[in-house]
Amino acid sequence: MDQILKNKNAIVTGGALGIGRETSLLLAKKGAHVIVSDINLTEGKKVVADIEHLGGSAEFIKCDVTVEEEIITLVETFKFRNQRLDIMVNNAGIANKPTFMHKVTTDVWNRLILMDLTSVFWCQKYATKLMLGDRIGGSIINVASIAGLGASPSLGPYCVAKAGVIELTTTGALEVARFGVRINAVCPGWTETAILDVAGERGKEAMEKNIPMARLGKPSEVANLIGFLASEESSFITGSVYRVDGGTRS
Repeated sequence: MDQILKNKNAIVTGGALGIGRETSLLLAKKGAHVIVSDINLTEGKKVVADIEHLGGSAEFIKCDVTVEEEIITLVETFKFRNQRLDIMVNNAGIANKPTFMHKVTTDVWNRLILMDLTSVFWCQKYATKLMLGDRIGGSIINVASIAGLGASPSLGPYCVAKAGVIELTTTGALEVARFGVRINAVCPGWTETAILDVAGERGKEAMEKNIPMARLGKPSEVANLIGFLASEESSFITGSVYRVDGGTRS
């Protein structure tokens, strides 16, 4: 595989499983040194071991993205080492158990917004500040969802949070474009990850029927787009929102 990201440093939140795992592997294969960040120590270290087995460079740093101070420490890792942060992939997230909006509890609402929106704001904020300080630019990729582009009944908190991530991306990108920091969003459709477990098997079958390509997406297919946006191959792209959904439009 090409080494288009050679000598680049990357952080992937939620890097232990699913899209985060595949993204960590891909960035490492392309030559980047990858910090795999997650609260899942066991699976996170497995990803690092897999990367090293392939001849790549990686390390695991445990980080709870719902705690601002932990994000600051994570993002500034390279600053402490007199190195730069080139790529930040904000992937960590959860989904709510299907519930109509008028039945959503305040605790569920607050947890979803904190995990899926506020944490992305913090990650983008501190990564941007570090990249601006280094004055060499960088690429930030936020993982949103097609649920943020249109209503999904019973997934209200998730939809609202992901819609917020999209606006966070586009607004932030315009603010720092002139300084070489690029911020883009990827919106996966229904993808084969643990986050779909809240829907159950019948729910997954219903999702597949609504996808023109008649199947769920693969985490690697989302990772491929993230890898492109992380590289200089996308050097004139910022503030963009990309669907990876097999043609899904409702």
